[in-house]
Amino acid sequence: MTLLRENDTIAAIATPVGPGGIGVVRVSGRLAPNFFSTLFHPKKAVKNPESHRLYYGWFIDPETGGVIDEVLAVLMKAPHSYTTEDVLEIQCHSGPAVINRILEIFLSSGARLADPGEFTRRAFLNGRIDLTQAEAVAELASAKSNSAGRLAVSLLQGRLSEKIHAVRDVLKDCLASIEVAIDYPEEDVEILDEYDIKSRVETGVITPLKDLISQFDRSRIFRTGVQCLIAGRPNVGKSSLLNALLCEDRAIVTSIPGTTRDPVEAELQIGGILTKFIDTAGIRPDPDPVEAVGIEKAGSMFETADIILWLIDVSVPLGKDDIEAGRLIAQYGRFDDTLLVFSKIDVPGAESGLEHLAEQRAIEVSEQFPQADTGNPVLLSSRTGAGLSALEQRVSEKIMQSSGTEPPETGISQRHRDVLSRALDASKQGLSALDAGMSPEIAALELRAALSDLSEVTGEGVTEEVLDRLFSSFCLGK
Repeated sequence: MTLLRENDTIAAIATPVGPGGIGVVRVSGRLAPNFFSTLFHPKKAVKNPESHRLYYGWFIDPETGGVIDEVLAVLMKAPHSYTTEDVLEIQCHSGPAVINRILEIFLSSGARLADPGEFTRRAFLNGRIDLTQAEAVAELASAKSNSAGRLAVSLLQGRLSEKIHAVRDVLKDCLASIEVAIDYPEEDVEILDEYDIKSRVETGVITPLKDLISQFDRSRIFRTGVQCLIAGRPNVGKSSLLNALLCEDRAIVTSIPGTTRDPVEAELQIGGILTKFIDTAGIRPDPDPVEAVGIEKAGSMFETADIILWLIDVSVPLGKDDIEAGRLIAQYGRFDDTLLVFSKIDVPGAESGLEHLAEQRAIEVSEQFPQADTGNPVLLSSRTGAGLSALEQRVSEKIMQSSGTEPPETGISQRHRDVLSRALDASKQGLSALDAGMSPEIAALELRAALSDLSEVTGEGVTEEVLDRLFSSFCLGK
């Protein structure tokens, strides 16, 4: 982004498109105070508007003098604003005609349309927030679960930044000691206390970096949720289960086997974590050509899903189609992540002998797949809803086994993990150089590389290309 563009006054709609109670148009830059005085007419005259105070009035079309809408306006004077520049926000009715007209007037009066994420980018470039906090803004805006929101707030509060700065301080101290030894090699006294430096690199750099990186998988679950694959033979009740979980008819349900071809997805919050349930094509060894494509898609998901729900009709003996579904679970080594679900417990004749039928199906599964956990299957009727609460509880327990009950203190993204991994490798190389008695210049080179990598996390050493890529994923007006 050129300096000229950074000095532009920018404008964008800051609320989602569509009908709603209120819409917000945001402006940032030197023209914001002028827009307040020329385009907004307060009900009571205002000579010197106070910063951060809402004023009631009308937004005016400067060409006709006509009223566009009844609005509230707030001027946030620099540097006490989101971008640290003068910022004007107009709160209006959110009808597309109104809110778009207000934006058009700002643009025709000297502002330009903001790039995606440009308000937050200016906040970062002007030093109000660091890069991890800028990323947190986007995550908070798109959070679909309570846990994702909590992780984003943690980043926004600077928890990750604090830990990164603590590690960087240790690296700077160690580098300072090493560089003194490099600059004064002729001194008789021992300047370089290698034992102290190695100890500090190990405990103050390598250990905390490992701890942060180890939090990535847990962060991913709390941030983006888990995938729960509903698998089994045709007509076993997969689509009925999805509909029962949603309390709506999302998937087509018929008595004809093979109705589902493409995966059907739906999202729920379970235990505060976003859980995506995926209804897949029924598994069987001799499908028709179209059905085979659906089964192939389902097969690829056996490898990537976090949890697999293997549905088996409790009322009939295990058949070759059931065995084919189990074979796929075994092929990908996913029995540890599989919950056994005995469906259709409401069919005529099943209720009276349910305990015996469940025991029989469990024995049949164990005979075919000894590695399967058949000790506590979920007994389910999608038609009556019996067993749904138990299923959700078991899914929640599975999630907690891998994520814990609370989000990690500092959730990290894929970008953070990649950069931290580079810093960790460089730190280990520096420690190895000291252990091997190599020249201190080699250790210093590696530790400087680690320091540079860490500056990328918080943004001090990030490139323009990385910034462009990060902020291009933001929405307009953010």
